[in-house]
Amino acid sequence: MRFSIELSGESDPSPAPPLLEALSGEFEDYLGGGTLERCRSVSVVLTFASAERMRELNSRYRGADESTDVLSFPMWETGGEFVPPDGWRDLPLGDVVVSLEVVRQNANERDINYNVEVALVVVHGILHLIGFDHDTEHRREEMWAEQDRILSGYFNRVGGV
Repeated sequence: MRFSIELSGESDPSPAPPLLEALSGEFEDYLGGGTLERCRSVSVVLTFASAERMRELNSRYRGADESTDVLSFPMWETGGEFVPPDGWRDLPLGDVVVSLEVVRQNANERDINYNVEVALVVVHGILHLIGFDHDTEHRREEMWAEQDRILSGYFNRVGGV
């Protein structure tokens, strides 16, 4: 199965190309033996947006009038569960929107490497597209464990931070 991340956006996606290539490889490995193994290709649209645009989207879709680092818009979520259609060889998962401005601000505030934070929010957003959430403690623990697993593989692939 081929996993691709297609870029779209309003702001400079300069950290994206090496990140996307390595993360695509990680998600190919991660999804290859699961629900989507029958697919020839799986894709995600990654959009970089300004902090102001993120505030607008967050307000419109989540009722929170504030900016955020990442928003996900899954195509195959039913009742909080990932329910992709059967028999599709090429499956779009949905959209992930990231504000690099907010990511940079969060990285600075938390004293975390910017590239680590970018990778984290992209992984986080994609996991939302395949049914992960953090609305309960149990689900949060599951999602964080999967984030850690994928990020560990990613950093092994790219040789660390």
